[in-house]
Amino acid sequence: MTKTKILLFLSVALLSAGCSLSGNAITAGTVKTVNGGADWQFMNKIQGSTATIDSLSISKMAFDPQDRTVVYAGGYNGGLYKWDDPSSSWKEILSNILVYDFVVNPVDSKTIYAAGLFSGHGRLLVTKDGGATWNQIFNDPSQDNPVRSVVLNPANLNEIVIGLGSGSVIKSADGGLSWQLAKDFADRVNRMIWQNNSMYILLQDKGLFVSTDFAGTFTQLSAGVHPVAVSNNIINPAPATFNQFYVDPLTPSLMYITTSDGLYKSIDGGTTWANMPLPIQNGDSVSRSIAVAQNSSNIVFTNVGSTVYKSTDGGATWQTQKVATNGIINYILIDSQLPQIDWAGIYGSSN
Repeated sequence: MTKTKILLFLSVALLSAGCSLSGNAITAGTVKTVNGGADWQFMNKIQGSTATIDSLSISKMAFDPQDRTVVYAGGYNGGLYKWDDPSSSWKEILSNILVYDFVVNPVDSKTIYAAGLFSGHGRLLVTKDGGATWNQIFNDPSQDNPVRSVVLNPANLNEIVIGLGSGSVIKSADGGLSWQLAKDFADRVNRMIWQNNSMYILLQDKGLFVSTDFAGTFTQLSAGVHPVAVSNNIINPAPATFNQFYVDPLTPSLMYITTSDGLYKSIDGGTTWANMPLPIQNGDSVSRSIAVAQNSSNIVFTNVGSTVYKSTDGGATWQTQKVATNGIINYILIDSQLPQIDWAGIYGSSN
């Protein structure tokens, strides 16, 4: 495939339905702390309803670029929600589609792109009225191949890149009117970030890559993630899978990757990587989420299972706090101005 034309403004009936996601036990949804992680409280109420998002398996969370009291959360098992701070509740602004990722336009928060799977096909939808109506701008013809990630070029908001479960990276230079295959990695796309004039992409098996020419060429950054020597006779294998990553917006040489073998850190732009030992007690070493405070790169959050790990010295030492859920922490969000206010999204099913 060299170019795929997508029908513009194909309406889809995926508007807010207000369905109940509540269950007998809180296995997923979101939690919030206002004291830097000393304790976490569930925030799962749906606005104007007795229903909750207790079973919503969170894929991603994000603050509104214009109002940090507004939070968005997407669910692998369906829906995009908006947090209304005055009412302390969520409002569903997109239903039915399994939302793997979303991005809010940084200069117009009424414009939101939602990526995922609907009726067995990977889709990209856009709203320009804050979620009242949605239009489809990408539909993958293959079966069960979700759009797993979407990013916008902050310097040119018409440039959109999406990553699929199959490993295809597809780009549009005209806001989604037309699409072109940029690269086929043949490896699941997990996450993408576009900042500092660079687009970063994390693959499940092959690790972290970067492009500085609108997904024209890619350079691998995670080749230095090596096996970890535990003792003279025992060496842990290199990570089998890569989960999430962080690139510092002010100092892009600072990076983190979460893996099946814990957390790795680079301070030289990915040339070398160091494993960051976590005080793990139950034997599980899979780290998923990663978040760093905007006003202090020393404040770092990650997780193993339902335990949140926080460092205030760049990963040299860690504090731990277990969240009362049988799910897994999958996403952590730190308030840009008040880093003691944090959110976490819980993953409650296999996706």
